[in-house]
Amino acid sequence: MKNNKNSPAIVLDCDIRSQEGIIQSLGKRDIPIIALSSKKKCPVFKSKFVSDTIVTPDINQDAEEYINFLNNLNFRGVLVYSNDVSAVSLSRNREYLIQSGFLLNLPNAEILEKVFDKFTCFNLAQSMDIPFPKTQLINSPQEALEVWDNFNKPLILKGTRMAGGNYVKINNKEQLEEAYSIVKEKTKSKDYESRQSEIIIQEWLNYSMTDIWHCETVYNTNFQPMGFFPIKNIRTSFSEDGNFGSRLYAGEYAYSREVIESTRKLLSSINWNGFANVDYVYVPEQEKYYLLDVNPRLPGFSFYPSKAGYEMAWYYYSDLTSQTYSIPDKFHKSFYFESFRYPGDISDGINYIFKGYISTTSFIKSYLRAIFSKHQIIIEPIKLDDLRYTLTVQIDNIKMFIVKLFYYLKKLLKNRKHNSIK
Repeated sequence: MKNNKNSPAIVLDCDIRSQEGIIQSLGKRDIPIIALSSKKKCPVFKSKFVSDTIVTPDINQDAEEYINFLNNLNFRGVLVYSNDVSAVSLSRNREYLIQSGFLLNLPNAEILEKVFDKFTCFNLAQSMDIPFPKTQLINSPQEALEVWDNFNKPLILKGTRMAGGNYVKINNKEQLEEAYSIVKEKTKSKDYESRQSEIIIQEWLNYSMTDIWHCETVYNTNFQPMGFFPIKNIRTSFSEDGNFGSRLYAGEYAYSREVIESTRKLLSSINWNGFANVDYVYVPEQEKYYLLDVNPRLPGFSFYPSKAGYEMAWYYYSDLTSQTYSIPDKFHKSFYFESFRYPGDISDGINYIFKGYISTTSFIKSYLRAIFSKHQIIIEPIKLDDLRYTLTVQIDNIKMFIVKLFYYLKKLLKNRKHNSIK
């Protein structure tokens, strides 16, 4: 199987944006693609590059059932994973799946969870002199109070195994108990319970939206990096209280030696395998890049690096099937906009302008800068060479927008009626 160049790519979690973004990279090379998803109406199922589709159990509900389902498939190939839960679950069953005949490249569970968990990642980064926000594991508001004076303010509370945008920012002790309850409830919710996340208290770093960085990489089966693709934020999502979220709505390729070398230093030291989406922030007053997260998977915006020339999924596939590939040392300047999803850069951008989170001028300038430059512009989810997929996604987006609009109008009318009665 190792040398079988016609092995199908078995793309898991195809309802997740990251997997949508790699289908073309593999499909254009005439690699048979089998798309798996727990959702029957997964947009990727409509892609012209997909040769077969399979509806699976939901890995978030029962990881063991999911692994057994994979093992009972009547074919084998290259497992292309994403989703934090599937990365962790496949890692825990790595040897079992490989012995069963699948081609798979990701770290064993001990290595993966060392960086996926934010507290153990903090300890690892500290041991290697890689800047990381001061962090403390807590099991109650009382434990947070005990270490309160050891931290600069403000602080944030968040789960150790949840997306970086899931946090609560606090300025004083009076907010602590409520913030802890919010984070605790989130970690125990249906969507995140399987991650077994603990809670940490962490110092807030002073940075702007455009100081958020991402570094995309994939390591081969011999623990060697197959290139790096650093991305600088132009615009991000926001939480309801105006703090930065974790979704990249607009960004640009920007070479950063510091980001690349920190990523290489961290992952190479633990013999990493497979995909990694590593998040940093640059703190101007300290002139330092701080590591925030290591996600053991493709990024949600994988369409961007793939389209810009850093084809992570192809490198991953070709390494496992002993095919030749070439990786550029650097990449041409490019811009990325998640414009036409809902919610997406335009819809949420307008919302954020009204809320005062971003300025109209900066929003418009970012598009004008891209449009009038000579550099590549990549807009998601528009894939002109896969129109049936694109149309499916846009119809779903329109439906979501209409549902949200009616909900908003209904809520607005209800509030007005309530106020008029008063």
